[in-house]
Amino acid sequence: MSLFPFHRPRQVQAGAGFLRFQEALRAVPPGGEAHVWVRLPVQLGDMVMALPSLFTVKHIWEAWAQAQGKRLRFTVMGKPSASLFQESVPQVFAACHVDATFPAAGSPLRLMRHWQEHKPLAIINYSKSDRIKLAAWLSRVPVRAGIGDGGITWCYHYSHPYLPFHQVGHRVFRLAPMTQWLAGPEAAPRLELLGSERFGGLSVLDQLRAQGWEGGPYVVFGPNPLQRSPERRWFPLDAPWLRLAELARRDGITPVLVGGPESREELDRLALASGGISLAGRTTLPQLMALLAHGMGTIAVDTGIAHLAAATGQPTVVVFGFGSEFLDLPCGPRVVSLRGDPAGSPAYPLTGETMRLATAPWSVATSRIPAERAWGILGYLAGEGSD
Repeated sequence: MSLFPFHRPRQVQAGAGFLRFQEALRAVPPGGEAHVWVRLPVQLGDMVMALPSLFTVKHIWEAWAQAQGKRLRFTVMGKPSASLFQESVPQVFAACHVDATFPAAGSPLRLMRHWQEHKPLAIINYSKSDRIKLAAWLSRVPVRAGIGDGGITWCYHYSHPYLPFHQVGHRVFRLAPMTQWLAGPEAAPRLELLGSERFGGLSVLDQLRAQGWEGGPYVVFGPNPLQRSPERRWFPLDAPWLRLAELARRDGITPVLVGGPESREELDRLALASGGISLAGRTTLPQLMALLAHGMGTIAVDTGIAHLAAATGQPTVVVFGFGSEFLDLPCGPRVVSLRGDPAGSPAYPLTGETMRLATAPWSVATSRIPAERAWGILGYLAGEGSD
């Protein structure tokens, strides 16, 4: 019985890619090594939600290769979000190529020549990149599978479009057909925690000390100060985060704010006003992963930071405005989502400029979520399992 409850691909397809993989691997000499290349999605949240599928295929394929006395070398590539794996140890991914620093990524012909030289056993494309499709076909890679959105899906041995949300529920299950084609009809998403010891980045603790951290517990806050995406903000903007920082300091916990380079100025200002530390725009993705993994927990809006935090296994509270928890809740063992009641009483009044930005019900709803609720739930999650 398949463990994907929302969708079952045609049985003639499920597992066919696994058989193709086995056949291709037989051509590798005993004790030899085969290469598998994986293209990751562009957005950080999408990338993290593709990992259960990738880890499922990786686990099943590696086990079968090991039984044959052979080794698999997984290489990942993609946009800047893929840099999360640049410092990972070989047991996770043997190599990581980010487009900006990987010359072959910009052209299907250059990529074809690269793959003709390195001869991959398989190409798995979780993005919609046409360059990957064409280069894999030109290189005659033995196993080719990927997302079928686009016009040249004939390059693949197997492809399917992202399934509609109403068919599959959570975003993880949109990849179910391809996962089962590659790894067998019983293949189920494999959640592996992204701990800092496996992904590097521990130098971030030195950055914290340089910013005045004296050791002890800290909590990570992931606001979104960008006006161009108000649907992913906790209204009325500064007030919830200032209150959270106050609650954290009261309990002897250092607030640390994180975000991308475009958020640096706003989050530096917020950190100064709250008595916290801002590392916005100062960390690599591996360093951010390490920061999240070593903190007492994370409170964030529905962004890639929330997905990374959940994947570390640390307590994570996610404030939802526009997004749906049913479809997009970050995957992890200790995650709770919060949503406000649009018709309830606001914890924070909306006035002036903030009211102008909060024009949709989902924006008004977040103003109904008090910081005390988020802090209390994070504390409960952090205390689970302790005496």
